[in-house]
Amino acid sequence: GGDPSSLQRPLARRRSPGSLPGAMSLLLGLGRAVRRGAPVAPAAVRSACGVGASSRLRAVAVRAGLGSTPPSLGDRCRFGAPQGLLAGARHCRGAASAVVSEAPAVEFIRNVAIIAHVDHGKTTLVDQLMKQSGMGIKVTERMLDSKDLEQERGITILSKATRVAWNGYIFNIVDTPGHADFGGEVERVLSMVDGVVLLVDMVEGPKTQTKFVLQKALAHNKMKPIVVINKVDRPQVRETGEVENDIFDVFANMATNDEQLEYPTLYASGKQGFCARSLAEARSESRPDNMMALFETIRDVVPPPEPLKLDDAVVAADEKSKGFSMLVSQMDRLPALGPTVTGKVFSGRLQKGDKVIAKSIDGEIVANGKVKDITVVQGVERQSIKKAEAGDIVAVSVTGFVPKWTQTLVSHAKVPSVPCVPIDPPVISVRASVNDSPLAGKDGKHVTLFSIGERLEKEAITNPAIEIQESPQRDYFEIRGRGEMQIGILIEEMRREGYEMSLSPPSVVKSKDENGVTLEPWEDVQIDCGNEHSSVVIERMSARGAKVVDVASAAGDRQSMRFEVATSAFMGMRSWLRDATGGTAVVVGEFKEMKPVGAPPPRERNGVLISNSSGTSTLVDLGRASRLGSLFVGEGVEVYPGMIFGEALDDKDVDTNIARKHDGYQKASSFPAPQEKKLEQALTYVLEDEKVEVTPKRIVMRKVILDANERRNAAKQAAKGK
Repeated sequence: GGDPSSLQRPLARRRSPGSLPGAMSLLLGLGRAVRRGAPVAPAAVRSACGVGASSRLRAVAVRAGLGSTPPSLGDRCRFGAPQGLLAGARHCRGAASAVVSEAPAVEFIRNVAIIAHVDHGKTTLVDQLMKQSGMGIKVTERMLDSKDLEQERGITILSKATRVAWNGYIFNIVDTPGHADFGGEVERVLSMVDGVVLLVDMVEGPKTQTKFVLQKALAHNKMKPIVVINKVDRPQVRETGEVENDIFDVFANMATNDEQLEYPTLYASGKQGFCARSLAEARSESRPDNMMALFETIRDVVPPPEPLKLDDAVVAADEKSKGFSMLVSQMDRLPALGPTVTGKVFSGRLQKGDKVIAKSIDGEIVANGKVKDITVVQGVERQSIKKAEAGDIVAVSVTGFVPKWTQTLVSHAKVPSVPCVPIDPPVISVRASVNDSPLAGKDGKHVTLFSIGERLEKEAITNPAIEIQESPQRDYFEIRGRGEMQIGILIEEMRREGYEMSLSPPSVVKSKDENGVTLEPWEDVQIDCGNEHSSVVIERMSARGAKVVDVASAAGDRQSMRFEVATSAFMGMRSWLRDATGGTAVVVGEFKEMKPVGAPPPRERNGVLISNSSGTSTLVDLGRASRLGSLFVGEGVEVYPGMIFGEALDDKDVDTNIARKHDGYQKASSFPAPQEKKLEQALTYVLEDEKVEVTPKRIVMRKVILDANERRNAAKQAAKGK
């Protein structure tokens, strides 16, 4: 109950003025004083620790949740419980994270998404923001790419929202995918943010995928964009102003209002960890060595979130939560927490233990339950908070029901649903059934249809662009998604988790109109490739019934071509483009509309080489088989009758033996290296009488009917039926 200065003087003498340990000792001493009710003035803090330490002490206090006012600690700051002070001390000694503060004032919140083309440096930039925020996080490369597949492929698949504390402000940063097949992730998080940081490669410029994601963002007319030209430290550079002009052209075509054209442009290197306000500054010897320019620009350009205004009668009816509402923008199933919704609090407030109601997009009550916990991801660690306030992005774990996409969580029946943008529907489907090959059950631990269906149902809960339907006979599950890559990623994840299954060739998702006419999806497809490949691409697309909409020159001796094409006709074109252009083509497809079903695309694949016996492939037999066509497998692969191991030279299938036992005196002839098919390639390669066998150790193609004689009889019966 005495004068706090009596505590400050001895503590300051014991530690050198301005030192961080001295500041922490002071915090501990002042905390004991505060527990007795003594106020702590910022002036006393500065006099005890020295002026040089006040900013660092302030940062320590804010990180530990002990202060909230950015310019100072406030006219009358009270530090929290001793546990909070000790957590701050642990943080300064290099602990992983700080204690999360109470709900910040809405004027100090900035909700922003980072969007860009594949591998333009989004995740690396977010890593630098976390590293330089002063939160003391130990940053590893590509922290936000948490899945093994994301780190391997170098792309972001799932959106992650993380909280970064900087100078008293809270930045809720959402890292979004940069591939069209995961556009569902982009769409559902844009409703949470008030600004976007568009990241563009200094050399490559704005790409087709950039335009896809940016168009989704600028459809929100209040969205504030910030342009960051990344990788300015790369030696290959384009002419000054060329990239900036390309970016402005993109904005001019997509902006929904003139204000969106007045965006600031920054120049950065996520790898080197600096950001400048001009290109000259970024390339000068006195360039910044931090991301301060980006922090300040986000603070100044992106507005604080605006809470949704509710009728006074609604707020009065819900006195405790003041009309809480939150759109289901991201769904997870977290260990020990269960179903967890991540999203922006549009109105009101929420505390742990409160009752919540789920409302449909039409405003109907569909479920009710209770709040189990409220958490935020600070850096990369999930931590609990006591309550959520309007404008903040938080994760709410519930009990009693499982929320679904487009639903709104509310605290009172009178609170209206939050309007939301519908997510583009799935366009292709694959049937997943039990693996019934002769090698079934040798590699996987989840082999039953029940376990496969259970895993797929869990995926459908957390992924809005995936739909799962069970067949009427309950002999397979139909997986519906945006594209081959998205479905391929899901199957690859399951394969690594120990699942075995058989997959049918992909087919388009069809529907019927009010007149009973069968409709199929059509896409807007944009293909960027080198000038030397453009004529071949146009010829191939035209042969598949595509309509050429536009052809324009792009930077770097490239052509940008736009087509309208049926999804069924475009199936497999990504793999062909990858091979035809040496991997240099960039393809973006977006759902356009449903049209009456047209003629099926022509068959462009040859027949296949099929094993007619069981055993292990040998070099001698593979050498002989290579004269019949190209191979997909190498030596030492376990094969069985009906398994596809190569492509024939013509349109006829060839059955042959590649697993004979040899006496060792025969010499193997040389042959080209086998062209192994990856999962997405295998899916688009197989025909209707074939399927893909997927296990943790193998991805192989096979005939549906394994026995050669039975296949011939089935072909004769089919010919008679025609």
